[in-house]
Amino acid sequence: MKSTLQHLMLLGGIILLSATMMSAQDATEATAAGLYNDALELIKAKKYEEGLPILEEALAKAEANGNQQVIDLSKKNGAMAAYNLGNKKRKAKAYDEASALYSKGMEMNPGYSSNYIGMGRLLAAKGNQEEALAKYFEGAKIAKAEAKPKKEKEAYERAKSLISSNYKEDKYDKVITLGDAYVAEKKNAEVSYYIAKSLMATNKNEAAVPYLDDALSQSPEKKDKFIYAKGQALEAAGKNAEAVAAYKLITDAKYKESAQYKVKTLK
Repeated sequence: MKSTLQHLMLLGGIILLSATMMSAQDATEATAAGLYNDALELIKAKKYEEGLPILEEALAKAEANGNQQVIDLSKKNGAMAAYNLGNKKRKAKAYDEASALYSKGMEMNPGYSSNYIGMGRLLAAKGNQEEALAKYFEGAKIAKAEAKPKKEKEAYERAKSLISSNYKEDKYDKVITLGDAYVAEKKNAEVSYYIAKSLMATNKNEAAVPYLDDALSQSPEKKDKFIYAKGQALEAAGKNAEAVAAYKLITDAKYKESAQYKVKTLK
């Protein structure tokens, strides 16, 4: 995630660009560029609440006069300002205001992933987890298009955290619902494991096995964790011979003693 300081360093460079541009525009257009610079000075000082309305005014004047350079820059930096102000409102639990700001940012620059991730965090805070998950996925796709792998990773990690937090709270049905939505979008070994364990906790042991096989195929370095869970699922489903075959594959000391006991006692 780019820090606010990094954003502001970018904005500082844009101020110089627009100042140079002003000399080449007529008086009406210079007013749009002048407003733009005034807004950026405020945003640079983190006065987003003051700067964003002025930036919107600059955008309106630029659109009225066809000043494409000011239009593009106002939209780009307006989206950044909306994101930062939206974060401030979200942290203060002013959720309606935060939602309006993230929406404004998405409208100004649909190709800026931060506002989608911010909206996902807002929806999660309000308990709208399915909507939050969808917004994180949207943000991840946009971050990929932006060539921002850290942002893309953040979006998927925040989506995964919805599933892990529900699992820790024993909300197994929610884990299964959110987890299935996640793996339909992006394969993930840990998410598949959470789904499997949740199915096992709700006595759907046979249904858990394909998820554990999927987890194993994605993360063979964690094979014993997944194989042991598979043995447990098969055992609980009454498929002792298959469970024994799974337990025999265990080599990790963490699981080996228990697995060997299972091999000896299961028939």
